[in-house]
Amino acid sequence: MNMAQIKSAIERGSSFSIQMADGKEYKVSHPDYISIPPKGSFVVVFDDEGHAFVLPLLTMTGLTYNTSEAGT
Repeated sequence: MNMAQIKSAIERGSSFSIQMADGKEYKVSHPDYISIPPKGSFVVVFDDEGHAFVLPLLTMTGLTYNTSEAGT
């Protein structure tokens, strides 16, 4: 994974999930649920309860888009 792929997923505007090397998956249901630092090697994903998860780019293995949304 690279930061350009994450930014592209955010710009797409539909929800997506980030898969991690440990098998965990983090859903990004809206662009407001993810934060990218200007020169960081990680992203911060927020869940519906407001919990924050710092996800290192090096441990991300893939993205999955929510195909049930219109326009995707």
